[in-house]
Amino acid sequence: GALDRFSQFFKHPLFDSSMMDRELRAINSEYINAITSDTWRNYALLKASCDADHSFSKFGCGNYNTLTNGGDMNMGKKEGSEENEAVVVEGGGGTIPRLEVVEFWKKHYVGKNMKLVVVGKAHLDELEKLVHECFSDVRGDSNDPSPFDDALEEMKHERQQLLFAGTANGATDKEMEEVTTATTAFGSSQLGIIREVIPVAEMRTLKLLFGFPPLDDAMMNDSKPHRVLSHLLGHESPGSLHSLLNEEGYINGLSSGVTLDVSDFSMFSITVSLTPKGMNERDKIIDLIFQYISLIKQSLPSPAASEEEKGGENHHTPVLKEYHDEIRRIGQINFDFSENGDPTSFASGMARRLFKYEENPQEILIGPILMENLDFDITQKLLELLHPSNALITITDPDAAAAIDVDSNDSSMYQDTDLMDSSWQQEKWYGAKYRQKEIDPQVMEKWASYGSGKLSIDSRLKLPELNKFIATDFSLRCDDDDNRDTDSITITSTNGDDTNVATTMPTPPKLLPQDLPGVRMHHKMDTTYRVPKTFIKIHLTSPNVYKSPRSMTLNRLYEKVLNDDLTSFVYDARLAGCHYRVACTPTGFRISLSGYSEKLTDLLDVLTSRMLSLAEEMLEGPAARPALYQMFQKAQQNLLRQTKNIRLDKPYSTAVYNSRLLFEDKIWNIQRYIDEMEEDAYNPLTMEECAKVAEECLFGRVKVESLCMGNIDEQSAKEVGKVIEDHFLKLGRPLSEDETPVFKSLKIPTKSEAKAILGGSVVEEAQSSKIPIIIEELAFSEKEENNAVEVLLQVGCGLTLGQEGVALLALLGNMAYNSAFSQLRTKEQLGYLVSATTRTGSGGGYALSVGVQSSTTLPAELENRIEAWLLTFHKELVEMSEERIAMEAAAVVAQLRERDMKLSDEVGSYWGEIMLTETLSEKLKQPAFDRKERMAKFLTLRDGNTNGDLHANVDEQSFTPAELKQKMIDFFDRHFSAESPERRAISSRVYGQKGKSIYLDNIGKPGYLSNYDDIRHMQQFMSSWPAIPYWLI
Repeated sequence: GALDRFSQFFKHPLFDSSMMDRELRAINSEYINAITSDTWRNYALLKASCDADHSFSKFGCGNYNTLTNGGDMNMGKKEGSEENEAVVVEGGGGTIPRLEVVEFWKKHYVGKNMKLVVVGKAHLDELEKLVHECFSDVRGDSNDPSPFDDALEEMKHERQQLLFAGTANGATDKEMEEVTTATTAFGSSQLGIIREVIPVAEMRTLKLLFGFPPLDDAMMNDSKPHRVLSHLLGHESPGSLHSLLNEEGYINGLSSGVTLDVSDFSMFSITVSLTPKGMNERDKIIDLIFQYISLIKQSLPSPAASEEEKGGENHHTPVLKEYHDEIRRIGQINFDFSENGDPTSFASGMARRLFKYEENPQEILIGPILMENLDFDITQKLLELLHPSNALITITDPDAAAAIDVDSNDSSMYQDTDLMDSSWQQEKWYGAKYRQKEIDPQVMEKWASYGSGKLSIDSRLKLPELNKFIATDFSLRCDDDDNRDTDSITITSTNGDDTNVATTMPTPPKLLPQDLPGVRMHHKMDTTYRVPKTFIKIHLTSPNVYKSPRSMTLNRLYEKVLNDDLTSFVYDARLAGCHYRVACTPTGFRISLSGYSEKLTDLLDVLTSRMLSLAEEMLEGPAARPALYQMFQKAQQNLLRQTKNIRLDKPYSTAVYNSRLLFEDKIWNIQRYIDEMEEDAYNPLTMEECAKVAEECLFGRVKVESLCMGNIDEQSAKEVGKVIEDHFLKLGRPLSEDETPVFKSLKIPTKSEAKAILGGSVVEEAQSSKIPIIIEELAFSEKEENNAVEVLLQVGCGLTLGQEGVALLALLGNMAYNSAFSQLRTKEQLGYLVSATTRTGSGGGYALSVGVQSSTTLPAELENRIEAWLLTFHKELVEMSEERIAMEAAAVVAQLRERDMKLSDEVGSYWGEIMLTETLSEKLKQPAFDRKERMAKFLTLRDGNTNGDLHANVDEQSFTPAELKQKMIDFFDRHFSAESPERRAISSRVYGQKGKSIYLDNIGKPGYLSNYDDIRHMQQFMSSWPAIPYWLI
């Protein structure tokens, strides 16, 4: 049924006129949401930079005006205009949307332009038959008859009666010659340019874009020489460009590679994230980039070299060929041991590949990693394209905003990249402010001359060593004679007719004995996915990490310094498929390692050893460790920047964060972190204090939860446990139960409780809302046009809900999303972002969250529309058939029982269950690995027409569809209905700048919480929910 329905769009789409306006407004909302996104602004600026006659220059997103005639969907005659004349509105697209869509569909949605991939469990013959039945009627060519032919003629006739005077873009009429790609998008007039851009968020970047051939070009596709260039320019090992710039404190990160690839060109990018110090030294950084490019050029054989000298048999292999072969080897290993992924993503990706590999379908899976021997001539040509005359250099600098009002005669601190004499401009669609100029010929000559004898290359720059971390042992431990255990267990349950029913489930990890208290090691050896990969998960629980904003900040800084310090030493391991991550969380530190088993334990030892020695070195202070001090300063600048940028999040994200501040205990406000890091802080952070705090949290009073899974046997898992004990527990002592950090969810007051807190009559007079407590904030960005609301309906905790309540909430949440999206987004067109989902607090509080972000509607009205939707949703539940209830329950059951597709998914599932117990006492600490299965059984319904007989494998306490429906309605009436005395609701509102006056007027009114102090004051009246999880009831 689903495939048949999908196929109808390609055969008989409706293009209903009544839906056209809704979709246009959805596109417009998406456009408005992106106006403050630096990613979208920079992309629009790139499009505006290319030749105006090239199709890439077109406005890619569109908005309501450009997709209509400035808001008029029918190009109707304007008042006062001559007969048969239509006026094209300034900024309008001069189009009739439905006509354009139908014409586009008729021209392009034909068989010869399409590729189809179907993924299913059925036999291939069955799938082939199904595809033939559903898609055989798809038109083969645009000239074939379509269901719109008569309507098209009528609409075209209407359009021909309109005499277009021209569009805002200078087009004459719809009969004009279409823009083609015969023009070069980025030619000599568009390149050799340096540009400065002012971002919305605080970010400093330097990006060099070079014009390249498209990747489908034969010279790029066969040996893929761009990959070896990307590999070298983005390398992070000692001596690399990244390593040198990082040591100088100039950068936060560096990446390279083809970032844009279209039909007739691609763009090769070198992107550098800069520190403030790096921005001041941007001239020097560009110098070093071109020096490294010259260093790579020098590694090529001379053009006059023979084939043997270029790497023939019995001759020294040129280093570029070795790098190329290394990349090819890593790609082959990753392909050989790749695992199943999401079927939808797989089908989508394979459909795109069919276009590329149509003539060689046997390469559709492996094609992207196939690389012929490196072609030195083509590589030489690509290196010649990495020339300043072929570059578009973009500098993104928030401090450049100050230059807008500065006298242009003032001197600049830059020479090669000085743009003081250039005037500021503004991109048309997203409003990015920029200025640019052609690269000075003398500067261009300098950048191109490094390594030629005129200018030398910095001696610290070196090409990387070959990778020693590439795995060679891919044997599976589960094939060893001592490890041939089953990877599944069978659970037997009694059916309603007293017969036994067997359910097969994967074997969960088991807890291994450890020598020291305070360590829990879970282990499971994989026999299902059979890949030579291992995953190691470690959580170090400490009560000190989150005890204050300062402590949390210092631990985050330590995390950043550690990752920065390790970058050049573990980069090769990362390339070879061994990954690590150290993350600071409110309850401690989480360490994750994954990759090919052969090399992973070595990486663990290096990582854990360095965690201790780094803290010891930081304690020595800046004078003794200037390089570490520079890393610490950079980490502080980055964390401060990232924390400040959180304030620029979309209004809906801010609304969700603010509601969390109220109903979760001990959530530090963002501003508290900023205050600790500001340069004028009362008590500045120091590197020594950072090391001392990190030592206390990592090696003091801690306890450890860990998991080893994959291609690792029990003995090796025990050895991992020994490494953990030696590095983290022998230096301190185990954490006692009463020291374990515990977080609580607070009870949102009911309306009667809120009146008791705030004063009943005062609340009634101050508010027209049905929600007594309203959190309000004004969007931080002055450019923000969107408003947002989250209505949070709290239903209880694990203890009060039990499995039944949590299951009902899960089912209602699943149904609520589709209903809310249909009503609030599709029908009412309130905004592009609409959400209705279940939400769980860190202390175990459960809620239904309903949110909308809108550029057209103020928060109070959005709240009213959410309340109206709740009434609609209630009516839908009451009128819903029992068959539909059973179908909805079955859908949730299917999600709960969905098997993990790959080893990493299974690891994530088990680790998630283990982490749910991290703050529980030892008596309650057994993970509920069968939690989802128990929930699924609870929602598996029995047939109400079988006199109580149960279906196979159905819990004896399961409901009929009618019983479940009534329980859902009762649950709704109790927790979601505005008239219920038990409803616990808050509204979190965020105003765009247009609503600023309303926000200011509400400050101080009863029930309105307008800042963090108001929230903390309200929390003093709120009690907490018990933190006991429902599966232990």
